[in-house]
Amino acid sequence: MRRTQAQRRITIEATLVQLLASGFVLNLALPGFANPSFANPSFTNNLNADLNTQLLIRQYNGTQSAERIEADRLFRQGHQQEQAGFSDKAIDSWLQALKLYRTIKEIEAQGSTYDALGRVYAQIGKPVEAEDALRRRLAIARDLKDFKGQVYGFNNLGTLLLQRASLQEAEKTFADGLKVAQDIRFDAGTGLSLSNLGLVAYNLGRYDRAIALYEQAKVLRGQAGDPGEATTLSNLGDAYRAVRDYRSAVVSYRQALFVSRNSVDRPGEFRALGGLTQAFYGLGQNANASETLDQRLALALDQNDSRQVLSTLKDLAKYYRAKGDLIAADGYYQQALAVAQTINDTQEEQKLLTEIGVLRSRKFTQP
Repeated sequence: MRRTQAQRRITIEATLVQLLASGFVLNLALPGFANPSFANPSFTNNLNADLNTQLLIRQYNGTQSAERIEADRLFRQGHQQEQAGFSDKAIDSWLQALKLYRTIKEIEAQGSTYDALGRVYAQIGKPVEAEDALRRRLAIARDLKDFKGQVYGFNNLGTLLLQRASLQEAEKTFADGLKVAQDIRFDAGTGLSLSNLGLVAYNLGRYDRAIALYEQAKVLRGQAGDPGEATTLSNLGDAYRAVRDYRSAVVSYRQALFVSRNSVDRPGEFRALGGLTQAFYGLGQNANASETLDQRLALALDQNDSRQVLSTLKDLAKYYRAKGDLIAADGYYQQALAVAQTINDTQEEQKLLTEIGVLRSRKFTQP
């Protein structure tokens, strides 16, 4: 039986109140290079999960020695430190591992280490170091005639260039990756490269071209069983929204949501729900938009993702404010304020206090 909007709201509010009242501290989501927090949502998740397999170094690949054992240990330690949120320590571990890999001339392992360094340097805002690492990784893939590694190398480097708004250079880099992928008939890599070329077209305002590229990419990534299909589908939804084809956008976001849920891709799920909300607004289906916001908040609470909780509470407050339900809007702003205080985000706290002040002045001036 489908719950009413009021019933959904009461259930979610009660859950949030219980969490905050118990002193529960929501976790901060840590962005990664495969899930960068760019200003434009179309940039999100533009690398696929197969990239992670390149970060696994095969044990004792040609050189079994004390140095190799220690280098592999440092490599694994770096990933553990990265996952725990200690990027600087991870970089130190990888640099030590890299030094040992160079000593024993373990070229393949050097490539994997440069890959890891490139991702994390980009994540912490060191683009020069990131570009150097990714170019070195690409050079190693070429030396080894590692064609799949070249495809991912071109796409990683292109992603970084895209982040730096070097659109023409990014486009050329993605096109180089596409050529290699097509030459070796690598569907997942072809789909990834087409999807990234779609990103460039989107950011140049060439929405029809972006749609055409994404449509090709989604087929290939779907056929390859690539979880990155969800990213392409959400990007496609963004492009359809840009040309005001909201119905097609809804279809794309729903497909992205399905793929994300099946692959347990929580960032992809958040992304799809956010796009779906905006597409429903575009269609004037505000009740559906509200229900999607409720789903997003429930997921954020389940994942203990403070940033998503905070963002969704603010969106719910805006929804009810636009609807004229200032009491409900005030309630959501208050809950958002409580979350901001819990995670010590003073900047967000000040913004929310301003919003609450404006909202309450409207309440008091209403007839």
